[in-house]
Amino acid sequence: MTGQVWLKGRTSLGLFFLSCLPCLGAEVWNVPRVGHALSFPRDHGSHPDFKIEWWYLTGHLESGERRFGFQATFFRLGQRPVDVPLGEDFGTEQLYLAHMGLSDPATGQFLHEERLNRGGWDAGAKVEDLEVFNGNWSLARDGDGMRLLGSIRAEVALDLRLDPEKPHVVFGEDGISRKGPEGTAASYYITWPRLAARGSLRRGQEQFEVTGSAWMDHEISSSQLDENQIGWDWTCIQFTDGREIMAYVLRTKEGGISPFSKLVWIDRDGALAHVKASDFQWGHDGAWKSPVTGASYPISPLLIVRDPAKGEQRRLRLLPILENQEISGGAGGVSYWEGACEVRDESSGALLGRAYLEMTGYADDIGQKLR
Repeated sequence: MTGQVWLKGRTSLGLFFLSCLPCLGAEVWNVPRVGHALSFPRDHGSHPDFKIEWWYLTGHLESGERRFGFQATFFRLGQRPVDVPLGEDFGTEQLYLAHMGLSDPATGQFLHEERLNRGGWDAGAKVEDLEVFNGNWSLARDGDGMRLLGSIRAEVALDLRLDPEKPHVVFGEDGISRKGPEGTAASYYITWPRLAARGSLRRGQEQFEVTGSAWMDHEISSSQLDENQIGWDWTCIQFTDGREIMAYVLRTKEGGISPFSKLVWIDRDGALAHVKASDFQWGHDGAWKSPVTGASYPISPLLIVRDPAKGEQRRLRLLPILENQEISGGAGGVSYWEGACEVRDESSGALLGRAYLEMTGYADDIGQKLR
């Protein structure tokens, strides 16, 4: 029964994509528009007139000599456009996915969990402000910062306070992050590039008080990729000097790189310097083969770009703290590599900062599922 949504409660992401995604294109969805002024805190909340939306957190945590990487992503996927002027989108038949991951290099383990719920008692997102939940996982604005509550089965419990160390930014030269020549392949892309993290982490029977730094993306769109794109490699880098980079390369069906790939420098004050695809290089280096999906991921990319502050070419090597940081979605679902990395100077080996690296479209064609 193609397009019929009958899911209740949790199920596998594979079952979700096989049974639900064909119905998403049946209605006319809103798209990002030039000249539209975002308003906050309202636009930190949900946009049910757009088809695809996610709130994405990654970060690096420390407790003494112990260190961890974490990911928490809340997805909203609409079945039909709805107009919810106030409050929450309860009862609008939105679907909510969520992923939680923890990288623990001391034990060599990567733990993750995924959830899927229909909008209602078990999952939802506030329209007027940042407040999204899936089961007992939640992300909500708390004063000038936000609070994340998460878990991974019985193995991990996470409670973090996240406070901005610089203002949020909006990527895209005209407020729209374009992913292709089609006007619909675009998003509003809002980011907190540096959040101070503090809180508690339970790992098995061990309890840690942790501090660290996090990054948060909020993307709002109705189509993330154009017809010729099969996936992307993306990174967020936090340098020790207080600056950041957001960069992605969009991979095409012919094996090339889309000209809509992008790199953006963020200076200490939050000002943006956009770099077009022809002015930086992303080397697909390193290889790790997943024992689950069989996909081969280039997990140690080399990024070559001119530093706008120093005027010199930088060669930035991303090195994962664990090789196996793949989230596998099962048959028909989305499988991707999402991992904590160090960033080092390719020539000297000096530690320059930390990063998260995301690679999609290696185990399956994610573009088919996000158009």
